[in-house]
Amino acid sequence: MSVVSVMVAVVLLSGVFIASAHSKIGLPAMVGFVALGCAIAALDPDLLTAISPDVATNLSSLALAMILFDGGLHTTPQRVRRAFWPAMSLATLGVLAQSAIMTALAHAVLRLPWLSSAMLGVAASSTDAASVFSALGNTSLKARLADVLEVESGTNDPMTFFLMTVLIDLARTGRPGLRPLEVAVLFAAQMGIGLGVGLAAGYLGRKLLAAARLDTPGLYPAVTLAMALLSFGMAQSMSGSGFLAVYLTGVVMAGGRMSERLAVLRFHEGLAWIVQIVMFVVLGFFLVPRDFADVAVPGLLLAYGAIFVARPAAVWLSTLFFRMTAEERWFIAWAGLRGAAPIVLILFAVEAHVQGYIALVEVVFFVVLVSALVQGMTVEWLAERFGLVQATPPESMCELLAIAREAAVMVPIVVMPGSPRAGKRLRDLAFPPDTLCYAVVRGGKAIVPRGSTRIREGDHLLVLAHEGAVSELERLFHEDQVGHAEALP
Repeated sequence: MSVVSVMVAVVLLSGVFIASAHSKIGLPAMVGFVALGCAIAALDPDLLTAISPDVATNLSSLALAMILFDGGLHTTPQRVRRAFWPAMSLATLGVLAQSAIMTALAHAVLRLPWLSSAMLGVAASSTDAASVFSALGNTSLKARLADVLEVESGTNDPMTFFLMTVLIDLARTGRPGLRPLEVAVLFAAQMGIGLGVGLAAGYLGRKLLAAARLDTPGLYPAVTLAMALLSFGMAQSMSGSGFLAVYLTGVVMAGGRMSERLAVLRFHEGLAWIVQIVMFVVLGFFLVPRDFADVAVPGLLLAYGAIFVARPAAVWLSTLFFRMTAEERWFIAWAGLRGAAPIVLILFAVEAHVQGYIALVEVVFFVVLVSALVQGMTVEWLAERFGLVQATPPESMCELLAIAREAAVMVPIVVMPGSPRAGKRLRDLAFPPDTLCYAVVRGGKAIVPRGSTRIREGDHLLVLAHEGAVSELERLFHEDQVGHAEALP
């Protein structure tokens, strides 16, 4: 047990330094994590017997669910509505088009059977928004463009996992194909269950967070984590899309009032980084660098086919009827970075022992790494070159505003005739802690008050307060008219 603890500590500390180095030298963190896994596997070859593809697949699926939930928490329902139709087109029509092109390329380059080629094509069609925004650093994309990329990446994973499920079913049963009606029913069932479970779990989570009055702020992330696990597990157990469910749960919960929002967001952001480090390191165990020599040429051909042919064609086709500039379309195509999902998907093929699965794993790793290096190191430059960045407040400022909306209320107070507070200066009133009179409305005009501002009869005071201070305000102004406390807009 002590050896395992030391190894986990080394992996996490190394991952932190790799992620920190990423922001300084521009090398995608994922490449460093995978390289770390390769190095550990080279030092201890017995790891491959301890961690089977089945264990790696289950671990990676759970990690991917946590990453999607964190993405959902940062994507409000308003952002989903703004980007819904182009993102859905990219996540469905775009995935199908990209999978078809990559299938044809894989069959031509690797000379694999069509079924195995289709698995590679599907796996290489899943994009990762976390990789995109990690590569962008502090550059802020235009709002709608950022929304499209985030919502697409959160919803194309369920589509690619569905397609892989269909292909693996064909491989295991040996049937020549599935009837279109059968595929449509299976798709509707998986997505319908994922949609229903995700919305229900998200709504339940919103109610719990709105009603919860927990003693310790650290308990709120326990509630959100429980809802994420419940959503993912319930959907999977019902043969639905757990990835769609957990992403939607995060989105719905993000749209409601959330006590200790900053603590929750920071917890899940940290958890997403931890599982990302562990996942890529574990996946790196299965990568043997010396075998890259055998797949270097076909791997490069497929990687450049995915980057320069399949993704651009799929983006232009799926956004044909949406109002976008050519620069936005080219950027969306270039920003289709591959991340964890392609590798997790191809591990399902390893479990099914489809023909040529060893070559599939190595080639998919190659495609993901080339995508991370080529696109990841140039996507920020391209966004600036195309003029797709905008000046926005720092994220911390946005988070602080969100916290103020969640944790504070506005209390209107009318100073009645004969009030003992009339004629007094604001600084002379014993306002309770955590309160602030931020406006005085007098004669139809708003006055920004100071401590020396004297209160008059008929003044309307707008007081910003913590919810717990409302009762003290009512006692202080008991001769006056204290209105109903309302949340900030």
